[in-house]
Amino acid sequence: MSNKVFNAIIVLILIAAAAFMLIKVFPKDSDEKSVKNKETSEVLHSVEEVSESLNVAFDSGEDGKIKLNISNEISDDELKKVNMSINSMKGNIISFTTYESNNDDLNNSFRAVEFEYEKADTMYVYESIVKGKAIPADKNDAIKLRDKCQKFLEQYIKNYMTDYDKELVIHDYIINNCVYSYSDDNDNSEYSAYGALVNGKAVCSGYAAAANLLLMCSGVESKIVTGVATHIKNGHSESENHAWNQVKIGGEWYHLDVTWDDPVGDKNTLIHEYFNLNDNIIGEDHEWDKGNASKCSSMKNNYYMKNGAYIYDKASLENYIRVNLAAGTDNNIECALKGLSVSDDDLKFVYDYSGVYSVSYSLSGNEDYNILSVYINE
Repeated sequence: MSNKVFNAIIVLILIAAAAFMLIKVFPKDSDEKSVKNKETSEVLHSVEEVSESLNVAFDSGEDGKIKLNISNEISDDELKKVNMSINSMKGNIISFTTYESNNDDLNNSFRAVEFEYEKADTMYVYESIVKGKAIPADKNDAIKLRDKCQKFLEQYIKNYMTDYDKELVIHDYIINNCVYSYSDDNDNSEYSAYGALVNGKAVCSGYAAAANLLLMCSGVESKIVTGVATHIKNGHSESENHAWNQVKIGGEWYHLDVTWDDPVGDKNTLIHEYFNLNDNIIGEDHEWDKGNASKCSSMKNNYYMKNGAYIYDKASLENYIRVNLAAGTDNNIECALKGLSVSDDDLKFVYDYSGVYSVSYSLSGNEDYNILSVYINE
């Protein structure tokens, strides 16, 4: 065999080997799109994991679609509730479509679900009010929401107000102008600030989005927290997905749950039980990913602490109630008790005041933070 033929064979062998290596290292479909798909190819096993992936997609600030592999253990009904857990300040889910299923391995079965999402009206509004950006003409809901927010800011937010004052006005305004309810139009607006501020109907994520939007437009640093909250219903403990806020007041972070301060049942007076709590107290009935949230360790700007209504003994309790009765400004007196029990006998003195014909009260919380609401003539 000649050297030329031998060399040619060697060259062909090297080319073939190189081609094989290229095939192994760079598969045929390894374009940019495939890399993106690969980043979302992990099978998600909870609504929280789905929400986290969607929140990352929202960070683009644009409308779009994302396909996720979702465990068949998560039902379509559960996916419909993903709006309870996403950051509704940034984006909204328009629809989702199931493309395929994989049931070969029942221990690891999943389906591909494509979510279509859009930039949230709240972000358009924030950028319009704070940054002066124009809202696209076809974003009618965003324009309505901006007009509502501007009217609120002009009427309620003043230059001399502290961040705490702004937060309190926003908290009370939302509660007084919104009811916990689903939309009459079946349009998912209850999950958004639009539902809370324009329609006056929202669920927890709508309350949190509305508070977040108004706080940020007022110059108060705020964020939305999603997690799980547990409450007692019909004598049983029930947990459900929930959303609330963290607010930075005086350089420190606090939890603010506007939804759970909105009264339900026979009593229609708002309370401030969840106004600026630390991690320990709200942790009694709320759970969240602390790695993605700010640490809240202070109670300095808690509503009751701030108003001298965090009470440790019965003499102070009676004095506090007497001061409020003398002021005669409210038929509902609220305070927080620490290590203190209350009975009907403890409140008999209230009848000494002119015009008082009925007294009732309620207690909620725990030994270190027990909220007493005293209702006069209700």
